[in-house]
Amino acid sequence: MEKERQELLDLHCIAIIDGYTDFIFINRFGNPQHQGTLNKAIRRIIRDCNDEQFLKNDNPEVLLPHFSCHSLRHTFTTRMCDAGVNVKVIQDTLGHKDISTTLNIYTDVTKELRQSEFEGLDSYFKSEYNKVSNE
Repeated sequence: MEKERQELLDLHCIAIIDGYTDFIFINRFGNPQHQGTLNKAIRRIIRDCNDEQFLKNDNPEVLLPHFSCHSLRHTFTTRMCDAGVNVKVIQDTLGHKDISTTLNIYTDVTKELRQSEFEGLDSYFKSEYNKVSNE
């Protein structure tokens, strides 16, 4: 929908960053939005959603917590790990020179990922055991 809006306004991304272009969230000059601008918009969205919840109930069960662009970057990185994306691809996507930055700061091991990895390890050991047992 945002790309359609930009087409109607004849607004096009003019920036090239690390070989990438055609960014979705751009300002009126065609440059990527500054993180401060995006963080301000996120704060407004959180405020408006939470205010709406308080209008419905004096003690709402669910409120949006504070988060920022950086939180979204962290979540995106963790989800790439969950999806099995090669860590070198993740490192390149994030623009890290050192792989330890990617591994130590931006990736979390979710309970589901841990369980899935150990299930795979268990299957591997069982298949190896069966190979040896059948010889």
